[in-house]
Amino acid sequence: MRTATAADYQERILRALLHIQAHLDDALDLDDLARVACFSPYHFHRVFRGLVGEPVQEHVRRLRLERAAHSLKLQNRTVTDVAFDAGYESHEAFTRAFHAMFGVPPSQFRAARQDAPDSPSGVHFDDASGYHPPDYGDPPPVEIKTLQPQRIAFVRHVGPYEGVHAAWGRLCGWAGPRGLLGPSTRFIGISYDDPQITPPDKLRYDAAIALNRPVQPEGEIGVTEIAGGEYAVISHRGPYENLSRTYQLVFGAWLPKSGRDLRDAPCFEVYLNSPQFTRPEDLLTAIHVPLK
Repeated sequence: MRTATAADYQERILRALLHIQAHLDDALDLDDLARVACFSPYHFHRVFRGLVGEPVQEHVRRLRLERAAHSLKLQNRTVTDVAFDAGYESHEAFTRAFHAMFGVPPSQFRAARQDAPDSPSGVHFDDASGYHPPDYGDPPPVEIKTLQPQRIAFVRHVGPYEGVHAAWGRLCGWAGPRGLLGPSTRFIGISYDDPQITPPDKLRYDAAIALNRPVQPEGEIGVTEIAGGEYAVISHRGPYENLSRTYQLVFGAWLPKSGRDLRDAPCFEVYLNSPQFTRPEDLLTAIHVPLK
């Protein structure tokens, strides 16, 4: 197997960046972008954010606003027409987004001498030649572990990630009377979607426990297996809402320099202490990234 290098990762992401620029008016599908860059759909959104410094949706939004600013400067078009071309359904929504990015409303920008703000990757709507990954400094400590396949029981949550506690409640309410909960129980979470891309009502998350004896599916309780193999394991300390930053460091700083490539399987998290009895800043989570 050929060793993956930082240059390989950057070249593959650059392919996706060029594809986005060439299809800026299209409805960009995450799976299509993953195929262009030759990444698993499980991981593409995290690799992109790590190596570009912003989520896919935010990157596309920024490029469209930059193009709109260019149109305001060089073309005699109404702000409303420019707003529609940028994908906004109203003048007001466009003005709010434009002001947030450029610091002035579109009408004032037209008369001002102002450039687009810097981007974290050096990429702008008409130029990807300056692409560079963000500099994160030293990557976080990573341990490579070989794991055996693990059977799990789970409840699937579909909706905003803030609501996953209800799935955990139903899972534990089912598992407790069956003797499946104890001091050594491993609590596992699997997030399938990026909230920056997927609509909140379609986000998927599995609340799961590891099984130490045969169990049959029952109603909303599913039973499946987490694949064995090599995993990069990273320790995250702090609130769960900050997990995305740790993922960004792993995929942006560690992975390109690791010489490893990703397996076509989802990441998962093992929660090492309970949010019921632990302060948010002391929560411990072991992130598992599947490797080829």
